[in-house]
Amino acid sequence: MSDDRRCVPKEGISGPTPQYDGLLVVWEVDAGEHGAGGVTSDEVVAEKTRLDALEAFPSGRGRVRYARLSFVHVGYVYGTTLVSAHRGGGVTVTMAGDAWEYRAVIDSRPSLEGVQWTT
Repeated sequence: MSDDRRCVPKEGISGPTPQYDGLLVVWEVDAGEHGAGGVTSDEVVAEKTRLDALEAFPSGRGRVRYARLSFVHVGYVYGTTLVSAHRGGGVTVTMAGDAWEYRAVIDSRPSLEGVQWTT
């Protein structure tokens, strides 16, 4: 088998599914003194679980990213962040890619309370 790992269709499924090669999906939520996290091999499960966990807090941030077990099998080596999210004021905003530090920019901006929006 070559090192070129490709998606191969499973029987009875119309689209490709990734072939497991040690790649994991890690989700995490940081809500100040609280947080949550987990590991799975399914991107959809990771995203849904991360979203549910983040919505349990009034504010916080979360992300889903790829990881592999380190070569000494202690801890992970992290890869690409698939999706990031920030929650505040009862609203969760999700962004593709790595926007883990984005909340600091939002917090430093003046409040938009009282601003009249026009369409």
